[in-house]
Amino acid sequence: MTTTPATSATPAPPVADDIARTTRRLRLTALGGFAVLLALFAFTVVLVLGDAIDGDGAAGAFTDAAFWTFRVAAVSGLVALAAPRNLLATTPRRAFVIAQYALGLVGVVLQLVD
Repeated sequence: MTTTPATSATPAPPVADDIARTTRRLRLTALGGFAVLLALFAFTVVLVLGDAIDGDGAAGAFTDAAFWTFRVAAVSGLVALAAPRNLLATTPRRAFVIAQYALGLVGVVLQLVD
């Protein structure tokens, strides 16, 4: 006597649905990254002003580099947020979001070094 294996009652969700959910989460994370960048930028400005008052009064090269990293971080977040799903896969989008947060932290560290 031959028996057939029982099939699952609920089918597995399609892969496209998982990709859409992951893309949506990454976009929301990139959107939240702009709030984090704003807070880190404000903290960096406070550090710059404190250095101007307590230090020699002139911004150094690391201060310029810190402000440039915030610009690059904003562009990275914008690419992760606004790029269509068919032009930017999940892995590069995730890399752009990670770069957005990492560059924001690098900007603060660069200002602390100055």
